[in-house]
Amino acid sequence: MARFEIPDGWCIQAFRFTLDPTEEQVRSLARHFGARRKAYNWTVAALKADIDAWHATGVETSKPSLRVLRKKWNTVKDEVCVDVETGTVWWPECSKEAYADGIGGAVDAYWNWQQSRSDKRTGKRVGFPRFKRKGCDADRVTFTTGAMRIERDRRHLTIPVIGTVRTQENTRRVERLIAKGRARVLAISVRRNGTRLDASLRVLIRRPQQVSVASPGSRVGVDLGVRRLATIANEVGAVLEQVPNPRPLDAALRELRHASRARSRCTKGSRRYRECTTQISRLHRRVNDVRTHHLHVLTTRLAKTHGRIVVEGLDAAGMLRQKGLAGARARRRGLSDSALGTPRRHLSYKTGWYGSALMVADRRFPSSKICHVCRHVQDIGWAENWTCDSCSVTHQRDDNAAINLARYEETFRSSAQLGPPLSVEPTVRPGPARLVAVKRGRDAALRLPNNPETGCK
Repeated sequence: MARFEIPDGWCIQAFRFTLDPTEEQVRSLARHFGARRKAYNWTVAALKADIDAWHATGVETSKPSLRVLRKKWNTVKDEVCVDVETGTVWWPECSKEAYADGIGGAVDAYWNWQQSRSDKRTGKRVGFPRFKRKGCDADRVTFTTGAMRIERDRRHLTIPVIGTVRTQENTRRVERLIAKGRARVLAISVRRNGTRLDASLRVLIRRPQQVSVASPGSRVGVDLGVRRLATIANEVGAVLEQVPNPRPLDAALRELRHASRARSRCTKGSRRYRECTTQISRLHRRVNDVRTHHLHVLTTRLAKTHGRIVVEGLDAAGMLRQKGLAGARARRRGLSDSALGTPRRHLSYKTGWYGSALMVADRRFPSSKICHVCRHVQDIGWAENWTCDSCSVTHQRDDNAAINLARYEETFRSSAQLGPPLSVEPTVRPGPARLVAVKRGRDAALRLPNNPETGCK
């Protein structure tokens, strides 16, 4: 099957709306969630059976793909989707998209495991796909074909089999683009988010040709942190904005602890246990919504205002792995609450929407340690304010880092003490032998010092 190619001048954008379904629609969506989970578990079992047969007989089967396994599913669904009590076949009650979504998810998980085994996938090791169980799996389903549209009243979505569902928000932003011929709905994903049901629309949108940046010649550096969400400065040395960190998790931590302790005193499965679980889900949703809102507002404003934005290439995952230091647990919680890796991801696609440019500084670039006046590099540890030993100028850590990021190219090339810049980030994980050499200390060149800028020990 040919992959969908985005036409020139178009982009894919997502819109999320909270649904307000009827009781019958809630039950129908729950059936679709279960149908997707059933197809996923059947696919995992089929893949395991093929692997066991290959180990036993050495006979290879066709490579797992959505097309092959979907055909196989159509031949056995009358036997698999049977009500144990009544003996009736229930698969016609749900859209075929629910089964295709489950099969496709299992196939993708299988190939992620294969690429991880062969060191062709970066990041954390990925294991073989596991079976999903109701209550432990995130309820979700994606529709890519069928009757998918936004109604003209701007208050309803039409979803295959489910029907017309009311939304709690107004959909006029997308409906206007569709009415003008500038947008087309490609897919609708329904997901349970806490106590609510959200519909995410994948929309193909034609972007305007003209650049909509307020100051195309402006160049700023953005330093992300926990004390402040972001510090924005220009190459002249002026700090333009200091964005406070809302810290939504820290604000809700007391309520979360109270609700978690109350649930621990309940019998699992009881009414009070379910009520406490619902309360915890609502709190986590509120934390996520506040954090997401602030990050989207910040990144959209940056992409619309400045022509060139320089951000840090932080190893957020490495910073979260720090253990053994004083206050490491509270520091990891603060880093997670700030979501330091999210603004760069948002800017990576929003700058393309509005005509600005994004530059990611090298991960080894010590933005906080370079004096932006004389460019002297100094070890400052975790100090918030420090004085340069060369020019005796006192700097605030975040302000100085933002200014150095705004001057990133010039500073990085002229500072000989920093060493040569790194090449392109590696896309392949080092092999097992290489990892063993690093662990045993045979490759001292790969050992990084305890640097709070990179988050490495």
